[in-house]
Amino acid sequence: MNEPLQITLKRGVKKWLRRQNWNVRRASRTLHVEQRIQRTNKLALSNFKRLSGRSGMKVHLGCGPDVRAGWINIDLNTARSAKPFEESADGTVYINYDLRLGLPLENASCGLVYSSHFFEHLEYECGVKLMEDCSRALQLGGKFRIVLPDMKSLFQAYLKKDAEFFKLLDPLLAPEIEPATATLIDYINYGVYQFGEHKYIYDEEKLIKVLGSVGFSQVGASSFQPEVDVNTPTRKKYSFYVEAAK
Repeated sequence: MNEPLQITLKRGVKKWLRRQNWNVRRASRTLHVEQRIQRTNKLALSNFKRLSGRSGMKVHLGCGPDVRAGWINIDLNTARSAKPFEESADGTVYINYDLRLGLPLENASCGLVYSSHFFEHLEYECGVKLMEDCSRALQLGGKFRIVLPDMKSLFQAYLKKDAEFFKLLDPLLAPEIEPATATLIDYINYGVYQFGEHKYIYDEEKLIKVLGSVGFSQVGASSFQPEVDVNTPTRKKYSFYVEAAK
């Protein structure tokens, strides 16, 4: 074997080994995170029992930092320092819980369930199961309001080559996109995948059909409502709104 070929093979093997080591480290981190999530969920299930007997609750799914006063706010925080349950004197509750497992609230215990830009982070089967749980947990006449990324508008702007439409997304993409190779397709990739965080995308037609199939009697498109929806320019421009009644 000639020397240049040996050098090339050695470099290839070293590169392959580095890649395998990286994959092993990533898998190990993922395993540790999932183990922590399991422990968090066990604590959360006991904390949900504290809500037993309550009615007319307002529930915020996938709340992130938007913890709303007087609401039951639910989201998963995998940080070691994250608290499993918090409740303040004004009735604000935060539960650290993985909603991929559903919503363990009592039947007919909620008056309103709200979610903004969360269901696209769930696999389709998990999302449908959670919507079923929302229907079950709502009292008669209760409402489920959901806000999701408006992919139709993004696609239409892309096809029209309307660069101005996407400008509000620039601060979100800037850390991830190389300016020298940036094109409008980067915005579509962000909307669909969001760097691997998005698992499923909906449009109004699909969402309305799914909500009707899981038990909601009245489902329809809605519009931005400042008293309940996230009131930022980005959310208002790139979202669609659907409301369903039990």
